[in-house]
Amino acid sequence: MKAYIQFIGQSSPEGPPSIIVHYDSQRYMFNCREGTQRLCVEERVRLSKLRDIYLTRVAWDNIGGMPGMLLTLADAGVKDLTIHGPKNLTHFLVGTRHFIYRTSLALDTNEFNNDNNNNNNNNNATVENRGPLKVTPIHILPDHYSPSGTKRRHNDENAVQDQEYRKSVLRQMFPVGNKSSSVPAHTIEAPCTPRGESKKKKKTSNEKNPDEIAIDMEEDLLDNKKNNNNNNNNNNSNDGTKVYKSGHPLGIDNGKQPQRPMDYLRNPLPRTRPYPVATSYICRGPTLPGKFNPKAAKELGLAPGPNYGRLQRGQTITLDDGRTIEPNQVVGPSSPGHLFMIIDCPDQSYLNNLIHSNAFKQYQQTKEKKDQPCSVIHLIGQDVLEDKRYREWMNLFSPNTEHIISTPDICAQTVLYKAHAYGQVKLSKLDNQIFPVPHYSNIATRKLNDYKDLPKKCIPLSNMLKYNLEPKPGVVKEEHHEFDHDEACKQINRNQEFMESVQKAKKNASTVQLEESFPGDNVEIITLGTGSSIPSKYRNVSATLVKTPENGSIMLDAGEGTLGQMMRRFGHELDKELRQLQCIFVSHLHADHHLGVIQLLTKWAKLNNNDNKKLYVVAPFIFNTWLHEYSGVEPFQFGDKIVMVRNESILTNRYPMKTELEHFEGLKKAIGINKMNAVNVIHCRYAYGLTMDHQTGWKLVYSGDTRPCDNLVEAGKNATLLIHEATLEDSMKAEAIAKRHSTTEEAVEIGQSMNAKYTLLNHFSQRYPKVPSLSKEQSNVCFSFDLMTIPIKRIPVLPKFTETISLLFKEEKEEEENQQIDS
Repeated sequence: MKAYIQFIGQSSPEGPPSIIVHYDSQRYMFNCREGTQRLCVEERVRLSKLRDIYLTRVAWDNIGGMPGMLLTLADAGVKDLTIHGPKNLTHFLVGTRHFIYRTSLALDTNEFNNDNNNNNNNNNATVENRGPLKVTPIHILPDHYSPSGTKRRHNDENAVQDQEYRKSVLRQMFPVGNKSSSVPAHTIEAPCTPRGESKKKKKTSNEKNPDEIAIDMEEDLLDNKKNNNNNNNNNNSNDGTKVYKSGHPLGIDNGKQPQRPMDYLRNPLPRTRPYPVATSYICRGPTLPGKFNPKAAKELGLAPGPNYGRLQRGQTITLDDGRTIEPNQVVGPSSPGHLFMIIDCPDQSYLNNLIHSNAFKQYQQTKEKKDQPCSVIHLIGQDVLEDKRYREWMNLFSPNTEHIISTPDICAQTVLYKAHAYGQVKLSKLDNQIFPVPHYSNIATRKLNDYKDLPKKCIPLSNMLKYNLEPKPGVVKEEHHEFDHDEACKQINRNQEFMESVQKAKKNASTVQLEESFPGDNVEIITLGTGSSIPSKYRNVSATLVKTPENGSIMLDAGEGTLGQMMRRFGHELDKELRQLQCIFVSHLHADHHLGVIQLLTKWAKLNNNDNKKLYVVAPFIFNTWLHEYSGVEPFQFGDKIVMVRNESILTNRYPMKTELEHFEGLKKAIGINKMNAVNVIHCRYAYGLTMDHQTGWKLVYSGDTRPCDNLVEAGKNATLLIHEATLEDSMKAEAIAKRHSTTEEAVEIGQSMNAKYTLLNHFSQRYPKVPSLSKEQSNVCFSFDLMTIPIKRIPVLPKFTETISLLFKEEKEEEENQQIDS
C-alpha cells in the first residue's frame, strides 16, 4: 500500500494550506481555503476520489474555497461527499442555498456538536470513514469563551430541531436520491431560452450543464404580484426592462416549468452564534496485515495458489486431506497503521487548553511505537510558536516524530500560480507599470533555526510538499522549482521572436498622444480577476478595483481568491489598500462574482476595528440574507461598520428609503459621487450593471454579466470608462445568446452606442484564452489581464500591445497542449 500527505498552498493572509491525504482507493482533504481549486488546476491534483473533507475551524480562512470546490467536485464526477467539522458547519453550507445547487452530488455533513465538551476531556469519538483512515477530532476552545446560562439552556432545547431543519435544506440543495425535492423551476445559472428560439427543444434540468443550475426563486409571490399588475397595462417595467407575458423580466414561463415548494429559500435559517472552537485531528491509517511466510506454507504442504490469498485475507482454509490451516500459521502478526496529527492553534488564547488536553498525552513520552506519530502538522499562529510553552509541548512527542510547521512567517510566500507569473513577466516586458510581476518571496521572514529549543526534526511547510506515510514514513525529496523572476527573464530574453515583437510594440506605444488632462484621468483601474465561471491557470474570476486619488477605492465584484490577488498585486501594502476600500458592488449572485466578498469583509473589519469608518456593500437583496446568516458563524461587524445598500433600491428612477437612505448618502459622501444607479441587465434574475457619476466630472459604467442591453446604454451615456464583459469570441454568438453573455464585437458596439470615451473588456471565457482581434480604428478599446494596473489616461496605449500579447497567448496555448500530450 502507498499513502502520502500533500500540502496545497502555504500559510498566508489567504489562510492555512489545504491538506490532502492520498490512499490508493480514496482521498481525504483537511481545510479548503479560497484558491484551493485553482491550485489543484495549476498543479494537476486530481480530486475525483475525494470522499471526505475535514475542517479544523468553521471560519472563512479555512472554508472559503468550499462552495466553489463543491461545484467543481460535482462537475468532476464525485457522487457522494461528507464534510466533517465543528458546530455551525451545516449552517454555513445551507447559507449558500441561494447560489449553490447540484443535482449530481449527494452531500452530507457530520457536525461535531461539542458545545458541552470541556477542553480537557478525552471523550472524542473516532469518525469511522468509508475508507482506510480513522480520524479522532479534538476540540479546543480559547480561554475567554464561556457559554451563557439560561439562554444557552433554551438554545439547547431547540438545537436538535434547528439542526434537522438545516439538514433538510441541505438535502434540497443536493437532492440526489431525494424524491421529495424537485429541480428548480428556473435558476440563476440557467440560460433562459430566448423567445426567438422557443421552438427548439428546451433542456430538461438533468440535461443542463451543472454550471447552469443554482437557485433564484426568492420572493416569487411578490414578483408575480408586481409583474401581473404591470402586465395589465403595458409590456415594460418602470425601469425600462422588457417584461414578457410570463411576468418575468427574463421571459421565464413558470407555467411551462416544473414547480416545487420554495419555502427553504424564502425562510431564514434558525439563528446561531459564533462558536470559536479549533479542532485538531488524530489520524490513524489502516492496520497493516502481517507478512505471508511461504516457507511455513510449504512445510504445511500448501502449494502456491488461491489459498495463499485466502489466508492472507484472514480466512481459514480446509485442505483436501481434511486438515485445517489457520491464517496465524502462515501469516505474521499485523501491525498498527501509521499515525499522524493535524494541530490547529490559531493564537495564544487557545494554547493553555491545547497543551493541557488529555487527548494527546498517550502519544507523548511513550515507548509504545504504535502510539508515536510519524508526523505532526502544526497549523498555528506566529505568536503560538513564539511561546516557549508550545515548543516544550512539541518536545513531548517522540524524537522520531517529524514536525511540519505552518505559519505565515515560517512559510516563504512563494509564487503559487507559476503559469500566470511567467506570463506576467512576459507582459511586464511591454510595460512593468501596467503589467506588474506578482509580489512574492522565496525566503521566509523567520527561520526555524531562530528557535533553538525546537524538536530536531522540524521543517517549514511549503506548497506541494509531500510526506510519505507508507511504505516508509518521511518527507519526499522531490525537485520542485520555485518561480524566480530573474530566471524567467533570462528564458524570455532568449525568445527572439517575442522580444522583437515587444520592441516593436513599445515603439508604437511611444507614439501615442495622450490627452493632457480630463476628469478621471488619474483614476486607476486594477483588474484583479478577468476570467469567467471558474479560476484557471492564467485568469482568476471576476474582480476589478477602482482606485480614486481622493476617495479610496471601490471593488466591482469579488470572486473567490480576490484577497489573494490583492496580496500578489500589493505585497506588503495589502493592509493599506484594504483600509482604503470604501465600497464593494456585487452585480449578481453567480458564485464567480462574489465568493471572495466574505474574506474582504472579515479582513477589513479587523483592520478598521478601532475607527469610525464604514464599508458599504451594494448588492442584490438576497445577498443581505447570506451576509446576515454568515455573521452568525463568524462576526465581521455586519450591520454596524459594514452596511448594505440593495441594488433594487438604487435602480434608475428609484431612491432608497428610511435606514437605507442614510447608508446610501454615507456611501455617496465617502466615494465622492453625485449619482449612483444600479441598472437591470440581461443575464439572470437580480442581475445588475452599475453607473457612477463622480463629483469631479468623470463617469464609470460597469456591465456585470449581460447580453447587449439598451438599459445600460441609456444609463451610461457619455461614460468616461465602460467596463464591459466580453465572455465569448465573435464566432460564438449563438452560445453567447444562450448563456446571456456578450461577444467581443457586441461589447465594443455597446461602448460606441454609449459614446463611452474608453471601453475596457473583461470576463473572458476560461475555455477560449485567445486574444480577439480589434481593428486599428478601435484605439479606445482594450482587453484586461489579471493584475493589470492602468490609469484611465493611459488606456490608449494598450491597443498597441495587442499583437504582442496575442503571440504570448499563442505560445502558452502551445505549451499547454504539449504538456497534455506529455501527461
